[in-house]
Amino acid sequence: MKRVLMVTFLGLTAACQAGWYFEAGPLYRGGMNVDVSGGSHAAQAGMQVAQPGTRGGMANAAPQTAGDDGSAQVLRTFDNGYVGPSGWAWARDNDPALSQYFGYNDAAQYNASAKTLSFTRETDASSTVRRTVTTIESTRPGWSGGKDLDGLGAQLTWGYAFPVRPSLEVSVQAQLGWLDGMEASFRDCEAWRQQSSWTAYQSTMSRIQNWTYTYDTFGNPAIPGAPYAMTDPSGMGPMIADRPMSIVQTGESLLQSDGVVGRGGDRATSRVDLDADMQAVSLMLGSRVRWTPVSPLSVMVQAGGTFNLLDADLSRQETFVKSDGTVLGCWTDSHSEQKWLPGASLAAGLQWNATSRLYIQADAGYDWVKRTGLSIGPDTVKVDLSGVRAELAIGWRIGL
Repeated sequence: MKRVLMVTFLGLTAACQAGWYFEAGPLYRGGMNVDVSGGSHAAQAGMQVAQPGTRGGMANAAPQTAGDDGSAQVLRTFDNGYVGPSGWAWARDNDPALSQYFGYNDAAQYNASAKTLSFTRETDASSTVRRTVTTIESTRPGWSGGKDLDGLGAQLTWGYAFPVRPSLEVSVQAQLGWLDGMEASFRDCEAWRQQSSWTAYQSTMSRIQNWTYTYDTFGNPAIPGAPYAMTDPSGMGPMIADRPMSIVQTGESLLQSDGVVGRGGDRATSRVDLDADMQAVSLMLGSRVRWTPVSPLSVMVQAGGTFNLLDADLSRQETFVKSDGTVLGCWTDSHSEQKWLPGASLAAGLQWNATSRLYIQADAGYDWVKRTGLSIGPDTVKVDLSGVRAELAIGWRIGL
């Protein structure tokens, strides 16, 4: 019976000594980080620093015709002579198909057995064309970066303490923390690069054709030897047909060339600026053990589970610009998001008891928070709020 009374007394005494406490003060968490795995709007849009392919073509000199069917009664000049219509009145009156107005340079032109006189003429056709061949080489799109984060804010703790013995107490508590100033900036990050190269070619083609005009001499035995030239259309002389009996191609040569006349290139780079501005609110539910080996100093250890609300504002700008500063494309993205993230916290510290109710506490520990990912444009931003924590607080006990 005495033992039962003693236990009851001690329990009532402990209950009477139990009480609330409140704490408030600055809170710091460091060692958090942001990692970015980025892409490129420019690459996704298929931007090009230049148009690839070939512009222009190859030179071509197509085969030509003689341009003469021999039916016209006109003056024809050749490389080795000429034949024209007669101005001699007798020829016009007696046989207009004959003419004494001709000349030739080489004896080989006269074929006595065939009774013909032949002349040659050379025609040529040529062209010069330029073409440009452009090729494009691109890097693999994407970029990455990482930044450490530090947050500074404030915390408010309230709990209820249960004394176990005079120097030891166990508490259940809740802590509300707020962290701000978690900013990360990434500047001038290369997300994609494209290089163009062009080569200019010049091609030339020249086609030379030889034509033979054959005139009938009608077996005229008075054909003079070469070189011979009748310079007076109306003068008297030996006569031949004034129009060719045939016009045939007797030769052709083709000259071609193709060579490089110029080279060059250009480059465009896609660059990204990314800003992340974040803050977090953390609610911890847990317990604390406080031991007072020597008054007025106490040692405490606290732990608990946490619920962390991440509030993030992201902004991103990408510019696709040529080496001379010409902007080919620009994209701007913004994104705001809030996420609840589970975690845990463990800390240890000291309390200095100014009075039985007023105390100052300093502690340090570590907060574990589930990692999360945010998306903005083609980029993925991974945020890890886990880090070392430290806090300084002024506390007040009620009911102890």
